[in-house]
Amino acid sequence: FINIIQYAYEQGINFFDTADTYGASAEEILAEAVEPFRHEVYLATKVGISEGTKPNLNKEYVIQACENSLKRLNTERIDLYQIHFDDPTTSISDTISALEELVKQGKIRNYGLGHLSMGRIQEYNNLGDPFSILFELSAVARDSLDDVVPFCRKKDLFGIAFSITGRGVLTGKINKNVTFEPGDIRVLDPLFQRERFQSALRITDTLKKIGQRFDKTPVQVAINWVLLQPGISCALTGASTVSHLKEN
Repeated sequence: FINIIQYAYEQGINFFDTADTYGASAEEILAEAVEPFRHEVYLATKVGISEGTKPNLNKEYVIQACENSLKRLNTERIDLYQIHFDDPTTSISDTISALEELVKQGKIRNYGLGHLSMGRIQEYNNLGDPFSILFELSAVARDSLDDVVPFCRKKDLFGIAFSITGRGVLTGKINKNVTFEPGDIRVLDPLFQRERFQSALRITDTLKKIGQRFDKTPVQVAINWVLLQPGISCALTGASTVSHLKEN
């Protein structure tokens, strides 16, 4: 993973996204990988999950979680600190108070929102000064084009898209007879069920045809489609091999 991250940097990628819940060492691995060029890249991580699955965005927890991430990332300041999931038991003003305090202390450069409903996004924007919004967007998951993306444009927010290849369906390597291993999130994902899955396969075929005209793979077409949407500043992509990263 360190080799992949460093190769990404060599190819001009300068934004790296992680979270405190992406495994015990995710932030530490990222820190080790970017150490030679830390001040030339942006590091983004997330807060909002405690005890494995329980949402928690109260002020005390957010501040302590940030301190922990700073240590694991081996940095004096996090460039973008993002809300990972909503915590309906904590007031938005309490969470914003924590984030604004971290900005004033110089421990985070900016804070962002993620996995929130449109209503919650508007509330955070009314009460605070978020820099970015993290949301799902791909050629087979376009709901955010109706609300979140226009909101990013209107409020001049940094739009960050994830799951840009439709959890793999847009790679062209998944067919109608696919079976996923137990525990794979796609077993329960509506995208891979019935009519919606059939639609996703048709869209993938269209991307293949477009790619053939330009000597590009379906994945490359899918990523380009996301990046070309007005309001999208960054498209997150994960890779487990250098060859996949190079294709992306």
